[in-house]
Amino acid sequence: MVGMAQINTQRLIDIGKNALYFEDYVVAIQYFNQIIKAKPHLTDPYLYRAYAKLNLEDYRGAIEDCNKALDINPFLPKVYYCRGYAYRRIGEWEKSTNDLKKSLEFEPNNINTTNLWIENLIRMEQNEQALAVCDSLLIEYPRYTEGYILRSQIYLVQNDTLQAIANLDSAVQYNKNADLAYAMRGMIKYEIGQAEKGLQDLDKAIGINAYRSDYYGNRAIVRMQTNNLRGAMSDFDTAISIDNKNALSYYNRGLLRANVGDDNRAIDDFSTCLALDPNNYNAYMQRAILNTQVGDYKAAIADYNTILAQYPDFIPAYYGRGNAKRKMRDIVGANKDEHLAMQIEQEIRSGKRAPKTAQQKALEPSEQGKAIIHKLQEEQTNQYASDIRGQVQDKNVTIEPLSNFIIGTPNPDVQIKRQSLFNAQLDHYNQLTGSNLEFCTVQKSNRASDYNTYFTTIEQCSETLQTDPTHQRTLMLRGYCLTQVEDFSSALADFDTLIKYYPGNVLAYFNRANARIKEAESSKDGLTQAICMLALNDLYMALQLDPNLIYAVYNMGYIHLLQQKYADAIGRFTQCIEQYPDFAEAYYNRGLIYLYQGDKEQGRKDLSKAGELGLHEAYNIIKRYAY
Repeated sequence: MVGMAQINTQRLIDIGKNALYFEDYVVAIQYFNQIIKAKPHLTDPYLYRAYAKLNLEDYRGAIEDCNKALDINPFLPKVYYCRGYAYRRIGEWEKSTNDLKKSLEFEPNNINTTNLWIENLIRMEQNEQALAVCDSLLIEYPRYTEGYILRSQIYLVQNDTLQAIANLDSAVQYNKNADLAYAMRGMIKYEIGQAEKGLQDLDKAIGINAYRSDYYGNRAIVRMQTNNLRGAMSDFDTAISIDNKNALSYYNRGLLRANVGDDNRAIDDFSTCLALDPNNYNAYMQRAILNTQVGDYKAAIADYNTILAQYPDFIPAYYGRGNAKRKMRDIVGANKDEHLAMQIEQEIRSGKRAPKTAQQKALEPSEQGKAIIHKLQEEQTNQYASDIRGQVQDKNVTIEPLSNFIIGTPNPDVQIKRQSLFNAQLDHYNQLTGSNLEFCTVQKSNRASDYNTYFTTIEQCSETLQTDPTHQRTLMLRGYCLTQVEDFSSALADFDTLIKYYPGNVLAYFNRANARIKEAESSKDGLTQAICMLALNDLYMALQLDPNLIYAVYNMGYIHLLQQKYADAIGRFTQCIEQYPDFAEAYYNRGLIYLYQGDKEQGRKDLSKAGELGLHEAYNIIKRYAY
């Protein structure tokens, strides 16, 4: 067998880079992991792994990889650029700018790096410096279209629309296909009252690039203002067909539908908008008004309640809720809301009360919202058949811990196969029975033919045990099959017999612990503390017999997690990681616990490591909850 140190490094790097090219980011990370394990002194694998993590929106994970590369070699402009880009995506503009400037020290003529530097300066409101850098760039490259577009942005920030338009004029002069320049100029013209000229520019932008959802959305807004409502509706429809997860497009189309009296479909649009962006309180307000108009007063009141929980001094919401209550013949409630609205209004006018709002908070989508998002995901054309290709962070996953390890046949659909640690007893059992069982958290789904095989095997084992009731291998096999057909009480009886006559059988204790948990979860009483203690005792005995059975340690952590004993769970998962630093499932569950406890930084680190080790579900959680 070829050792890790003898791997063909360049070949693996090339394969990993090919995976990056085809957007197989999770797969690419696995190749770079192999190189880093064998040759941790190389910088390229860290850089390419950082690129993959950037595309998975694990920005802090990318930063950590860049840090490792720069610890090895601090003179790498691409690494500074990559880290600067990652800092930029999490809003750390100063750190991003410092890295971009450092990159330019080594590659002073890199236009892409200069562009990002200018954009950072604009975001940091350092407009004079941004303008100076932009001027220098255009002196050196006078036909550089993007430079004129950037300079127009600076002038827009300074409210100098004439200079902004002049720079966009230069951009399209040097590049007749500069769709962004046409789109920007079109919106500026619209803003200064030249709607028809603005439409001409937006038409050109769409003619050049018909796949930008925002171009259609902007043209729809301009068309609405010029009373071309049919054209505006068509543009919103097209924008949504290109990007069906753009909350703003649904919101604006909802406004248009409400404007033309299509109330029910407008409500649908606002509902979709809120499923994608639960913090859009304007959408709650619009939906509440429409629900009142169509007679769904309970839904309207629910929306007003949501608004007032966030903005307790928002007077129109009190009046709106009062109106809905009055229509429901709740006169007392209506009068109370209207009186409260007038009281707040009077106190604000007299200076006794300053308008205040509740602290901003993120809202989880409702069950209806989750269903809407799921439907959108099904509707959206997916160019990949695999769950691990492309930007897997956009594929919503259920936020729940990974399950306990069992002995079974791993699910072949888990396409990133992680190493199963060797266990002597399991290996011996596989050799005796001709099985290929492994420790896994997700086993393959049983088909009807599998169940037939299990029941046949149970019958054969029962016949053998009639003549030899303590035959070790047969008891193990029947206990395993009984577990697969979910006859947990019978399986427990077999494991009890095994442990009675063969107290050194590690797998019997391990299997009995799992059977206890499964039986309890399927019972009406659920998982009681008593059952948890029995399962923990079995796992403890397994560890006494085999201190290297790391899966028993993990399962103890999982049981503590079910008990909501988070400190104990973290301790066990940490023990797993100390014993085996590549234990992806332990990082994943520990990361979730940290997030439950509000420690986003540590949670993000653990989930990033889990994703790096092949658990791609972690990237969706990082995107949604860890920043």
